[in-house]
Amino acid sequence: MIAGRNAWLAGLAALFAAPSAADAHPHVFVEPHVEIVGNAAGEMTAIRNVWRMDELFSSSVVVDFDKNANGTLDPDELDAVGETVRKSIAEWSFYSFVQLDGKDVDLVPPERMHTLFEDGQLIFFFEMPLKQPIDLSRHKVKVSNFDDSFFVAFDFKGADDFQLVDLPANCRKKLHVPDEDEAAKNWMNTIAGIGADEAVPQDQANAYADILATRLEVSCAG
Repeated sequence: MIAGRNAWLAGLAALFAAPSAADAHPHVFVEPHVEIVGNAAGEMTAIRNVWRMDELFSSSVVVDFDKNANGTLDPDELDAVGETVRKSIAEWSFYSFVQLDGKDVDLVPPERMHTLFEDGQLIFFFEMPLKQPIDLSRHKVKVSNFDDSFFVAFDFKGADDFQLVDLPANCRKKLHVPDEDEAAKNWMNTIAGIGADEAVPQDQANAYADILATRLEVSCAG
């Protein structure tokens, strides 16, 4: 996990040393906006992410990628940032998840990650089509951005951070925000049998992050 996180930061910034998932805390903060894209038939076809990065991370990227030292990121430099991030976070499924019946839905990796620099912050935006459209009149899906290592924190403020695009008017969204205390209690119960000198298994650390993820439920039934 440490090597993987450093692979992302290499060429972006050397400010952060990524901890293991079991004891990690956020080092990069994101203001996310997610669009759930569909069609008039009520099928979900893609998700679009817009991520506004925190100012500290953004400024570190300017230092590394401002090749002509003009104090900002020119279009070619922004393209280089986007391509570096696109390649680096593929290992973590681009922190983008659609779940159907508790299982992750296959998404097509983005061909390009568009990048802007605005008001001192980097903004990434990219689209990931579903490999197979989902009929939302028959199924509910849950959509989210999260990082199971806690290295990157996605700060959803509310349901307005999710938008339904090109879906019928009868489609509805419902935000699920976990109770952190209850989630922690349930997770501690699952690892109660681990010895004091044993490390928390990686899959259990990932499960805790999954429990804590804010998700939007979408359905067009009825």
